[in-house]
Parts: sequence; C-alpha cells; structure tokens
Amino acid sequence: MTIDRELYRRADQAYRRAYDAESEARTRCAGSLSSRDAWRQYADLVEFCWRLAPQQSPHQRREHLAAWDRYYAAVQRLETWREGHGLKP
Repeated sequence: MTIDRELYRRADQAYRRAYDAESEARTRCAGSLSSRDAWRQYADLVEFCWRLAPQQSPHQRREHLAAWDRYYAAVQRLETWREGHGLKP
C-alpha cells in the first residue's frame, strides 16, 4: 500500500494548524480556570480516556499485574538494602 504524499502533507498541515490554534487558546486562557474547574476538566478527560481505551485481554491483564508484582518486589529489595546500609529516604 502506498501513501498519497500530497494528502499526507495536507493532513499534516491541517493537524499542525489545529494544534497551534488550540495551544494558543490554552495559553491565552491560562490561569482563568478555578482550581475546581481545572480539576473537573482533568477528571472528565481521565474518564473519557478510560472509556476510549480497549479492554485488556485476560493475558494482557496477567502480564500487567505480573509487571507490577516485579516492580513492587524490586522496590522492597531496594528498601531492604537501603535500610541495611543505614541510608535515609
């Protein structure tokens, strides 16, 4: 499959223009939201991402949990080593 270079170029330019406009608007409005409104926007974005993300397969879930178990075990080993050497956090 070949890519239409002209179409790709036009799409890239449109994306850049939209991104630049959004970035400029965000900069213009910086600090105008209250903490509560900013938090609400953030929470809404997180909820949207959760709904958008595909569900993990059982295998992916097992791998994900195993990775966290390995990470937690490494942190515990590091803490044990640190305490054994009298180092403070």
